[in-house]
Amino acid sequence: MGLDLDFEKELSVEQARRGDSVIGITTEGGNGFTLTIPPPPPAKEAPKETSKEASPRRPPPLRLDAIRPGSASPSEPPNRPLPPRPMSKMDSSSRPSTGVSEPKKPSPTRPPPLKPQAPLGMNPPTRPGTAASQGSSVMGMPRIVGSNKRLSYAASVASSRRPIKYGQGKYKHIELVPQPSDDPDDPLNWPLWRKELNFWSLLLMVAMTGVMKTIFMTVNAQLAEGYGVSYTSITALTGIPLVLSAVSGFACLVASRVCGKRPLYLASLLLVFIGAVWNTNVADSYGQCMAARIFQGFGWGAFDVLVFGSIQDTYFEHERNLRIAIYSAVAVATTWGPPLLGGVASENAAGFSFQFMILSSFFVVAIPAITLGAPETVFDRAYTLAQTPSTGASGASRFKASLPIAPRRLLSFETFNNYIVKVKPYSYSGSCSLSTLLQAPRAFIAPTTILLFLVSILPYGSLWGFSASLSLIFHPLPFIRTTSTIGTLVTGPWLLSTAVVGAFALVSWWQTRFTPRAHMTAIAGGSVLAFIGTLTFGLHLDACMTRPEADDATVSVFALAYLGDRVNFAAVSLVLGLLAAGAYVLDATVRPLIRSSTMFTSSNLGVALRNTTDMNAGVACWRAAFAGVFVMGVPNAVWSWDGLRALCIGVAIAQMVVAAIVGSVWWLWGEDIRRWDGRVMRLVDLDMLKRAGSFFDTD
Repeated sequence: MGLDLDFEKELSVEQARRGDSVIGITTEGGNGFTLTIPPPPPAKEAPKETSKEASPRRPPPLRLDAIRPGSASPSEPPNRPLPPRPMSKMDSSSRPSTGVSEPKKPSPTRPPPLKPQAPLGMNPPTRPGTAASQGSSVMGMPRIVGSNKRLSYAASVASSRRPIKYGQGKYKHIELVPQPSDDPDDPLNWPLWRKELNFWSLLLMVAMTGVMKTIFMTVNAQLAEGYGVSYTSITALTGIPLVLSAVSGFACLVASRVCGKRPLYLASLLLVFIGAVWNTNVADSYGQCMAARIFQGFGWGAFDVLVFGSIQDTYFEHERNLRIAIYSAVAVATTWGPPLLGGVASENAAGFSFQFMILSSFFVVAIPAITLGAPETVFDRAYTLAQTPSTGASGASRFKASLPIAPRRLLSFETFNNYIVKVKPYSYSGSCSLSTLLQAPRAFIAPTTILLFLVSILPYGSLWGFSASLSLIFHPLPFIRTTSTIGTLVTGPWLLSTAVVGAFALVSWWQTRFTPRAHMTAIAGGSVLAFIGTLTFGLHLDACMTRPEADDATVSVFALAYLGDRVNFAAVSLVLGLLAAGAYVLDATVRPLIRSSTMFTSSNLGVALRNTTDMNAGVACWRAAFAGVFVMGVPNAVWSWDGLRALCIGVAIAQMVVAAIVGSVWWLWGEDIRRWDGRVMRLVDLDMLKRAGSFFDTD
C-alpha cells in the first residue's frame, strides 16, 4: 500500500527545535504507522528515558517521501542514498547536486608562498596595536571629547580603531610620536607658527632669567663696599635666589599637574618683572636689593623646570631634538655670556642698576609674548580616545596617510579674536589626588636622579662658586681689576660650555643609542676636564702669589703689584672654561640616562614623557640648590691663597673619587638602578600585568 502525501518537505532538526515536538502520520489499514520526533532535551538537564527502540543519537534529517509503510522502525535509515551535503549559494549555482557527499580534499603539504611585506611605517595594518589604533587607554577607560565622564568598558572595547597618523612634507613617511588626537586644540595639532611663537616666547624668558642669575658676578666687590656689608652677604644676593628657584621649581612642577603650566608662567613673569624693576632703584639699601632678588628667585623656578615639558607637549619626537638643542644652548649662553657685557655696563655712573635698566626694557616684548603667545600646553589625550566621524575605521578611511594640511588664512579681526578667546589665563584642571601630587617628589628621589646629581655637583658647584668669587680675588690689591676686566674672565666658560652643550644636543645618536661604554667615557672625560680646570686654577694663582725666596728681604708692601702681574688672565679664563666644559660634559649624560630609565620602567609613552620631565627637573633643582650653597660658601674658603689652593686640590680629588664610585655602580648594577627607579616612582606594580596596550599608548 502506498502513501499519498500532498506535500514534499524536508524535516530538519532545527525545525524540530523551534517547537515541533511531535509530528504524526497515520494511515488506515494494517500497514499504518505513527512517526514521532521528540524535541531535544533542555539545556543543563538530565536526558529523559526513551524506549528501547529509540536510538541513542538523534536521527539524521528525514524526507517524508522516503518513508515506506514496510519500514521496521521510523528510526531506521531509509534504503536510499543520504541527502546531499549542504552547499553555499555560490557552490550550488556553479555545480549541480549529485546527492552524494564529496570526499574532503587533503590539505596541501607545502605552505603558500609568502608575499613581500612593505616596510613597517608604510604598512599600517601590520604594525603592533597602539592606543591610537585600538582606542583604549592604559590608565583607565577613555572619555567622550568635551565630557568629564569616561566611557564604559564595553563601549571602549567596541569602539572602532583609530587611524595611524603620519607627518607632512618630507616627514610624510614618519609615524607621529606621540599620536595626536582629533581635537584642533591639541598642542600637537597647532599650526607651526603657533608652536614657534610659544617656543620663542618661553625662550625669551629663559634668556632673561639666565642673565639675572649671573648679573652680580662682576660687581660683587663694589656692592660690598657700597652697601658696607661682607662679601659673603653680597654673594647671598646670588646664592639665595638660586636656592629659592629650586624650591619654586619643585612647587611649580607639582602644581602643573593640577592647574597646568600657563598660570605658573604668568605668575612667575609677574614676580620676575617686580624684582627686576625693583632692582633698578635699590642702590642705597641692601635689604631692598635682597627683597627684589627674592622675588626674582621665586620667578626663575617655572622657567627652569617647565619649559622642557612644554617642548615635549607641543612637538613630535622627530621635531623635538632641534628645539631642545636650541633651548639648552640658549640657557647656557645667556647664563655665562652676560657678565662680559655686564661688567662694561656697570662702569656707568648708575653702577649695577644700569644692567637692570637695560634688562627691564626687554619686558616690553616679554610680557605680551608670554601673555598672548604662550597658551596652555598641557593636554590630556586619554580623554579624547572616543571616535569621531573623522576617525571612523570603515572602508578606505581606516588608515590615514598624513595629517591634513591646514588651510592658509590671512590675518583678520575674526581670526585674531578667535585666537584671543582661546588664550585663557587658566584653562586646564587636573586631578588633585595624592598619587598625582607625589609623582614629582618620587622622581626627585629616584636613584638615577640622585646619581646624576652626585656625579656632577662638584664641578657644577665649583664653577658657580669660583665665578662668584672672581671679584673678591681680582678686585683688591695686588690686582685692582675693573669690572670690565673681571667680566672677560668668563669668556672661557661661556665659549666652551655653549660649544659642549650644543654639540651633544645636536648629535641624535647620543640620545637614542646611548651605551654604557659611551656613558663611562663621558663620566671619565668630564671628570678629567673638571679635575684639570679646578686644580690648575688653584695651583696657578697660589704659585703666582708666592713671593720669591731671593727677594723676601727686599720686596715691600708697595711692590706687591708686581706679583699680580705674574698672573696670566687668559690662562685663568681657559682653565675656568675647562672646568665648565667638564661640568657640561657630565650634564650631557642626564637626558640619555633618564631616557633609558623611563623607557625601561614606564608602561606607555605618556608616562615616559612625564617621568622624563620630572627627572630632568629633579636634577636641575638639586643642582640649583647646591650651586647656591657653593656660591655663598666658596668666598669664605678662598679669601687667602692657601685656602684657595687647598680647596681646589680637595675638590679635584673628591670629584675623581665620586666619579669612580658612581661610574662603577652604574657599570655593575645599571639595570638594577633602573628597576629601583620604577619602584621608587611606583611604576612597577601588578596592575601592569592587566594592561593589554602598547608602549605608545597615551597616559
